[in-house]
Amino acid sequence: MNLKTFFYNLNSNFLLMITSVKKGTIIIYGLFFLISIGLLTTYSKEVLHLSVNKIHSPFFDFFFKHSTHLGDGILFGILIIVFFFIDKRMSLVFTIGGLLTLIITHFLKKCIFKGEPRPVSFFGEENLYLIDGVKMAHWNSFPSGHTMTAFIIFTILIIYFRKKRIQYLLILLAIIAGFSRVYLSQHFWADIFVGSIIGVGLGFFVMSLFFKPK
Repeated sequence: MNLKTFFYNLNSNFLLMITSVKKGTIIIYGLFFLISIGLLTTYSKEVLHLSVNKIHSPFFDFFFKHSTHLGDGILFGILIIVFFFIDKRMSLVFTIGGLLTLIITHFLKKCIFKGEPRPVSFFGEENLYLIDGVKMAHWNSFPSGHTMTAFIIFTILIIYFRKKRIQYLLILLAIIAGFSRVYLSQHFWADIFVGSIIGVGLGFFVMSLFFKPK
C-alpha cells in the first residue's frame, strides 16, 4: 500500500466512523460545544471562571473531586491490560492513543503554551473557593491534559460500543471529567474546551488506523 492509498483509506474510515456514532451522542457533545462557544465569546476567561467558582456545594465538591480521575492517564494502562484479553487491536489502540496524548500534551503545555498560569496562579488562592485535599497545579494550563485524556478514551469506547445508552453514558462521563477541571480550579473553560476537541479528534484518528466501520 502506497502513502496516498493509506491516507485515502484513513480519511474514508475517519468519515465513516463519524456517521457510525449515534445521533444522540453527537447532540450531547454538540450542546457542550455550543454552550462552550457561547460562554467563551460572551465572557472573559476571568469572569467565566469566577462565575463557575461561585457554584459549589458539599455534594458537588465530593463528586467532582473524585470524578476528575476519569481523566487520569493511568486509565490508558488499565484499558490496555483489560482489552489485551478481550480484543488485542483495542489494546494497541489505547497504547497508541496514550502515546499520542502524552506527546501532544507535553508539546502544547511545555513548548507552545509553556508557563500559562492556571486559576490559582492567575487569581491567587485567597480569591478562589478551593476544595480540601485537592493538590493544586499552578502553571502550564493550556490545554487540559485530563480533558484530552478523558475525551480520547471515551471517544474510542463510543466508537467501539454500538449501544445508544452506553454511548450516551460515555460522552457524559467525558464532559463531567472536563467540567471537573474547571470546578476544581485546575483549568479555565477554554482549556477544557480545546482539550475536548483534540481528544475527540485523536479518538477518531487512532480508531481509523485499526478498524473499519461496519
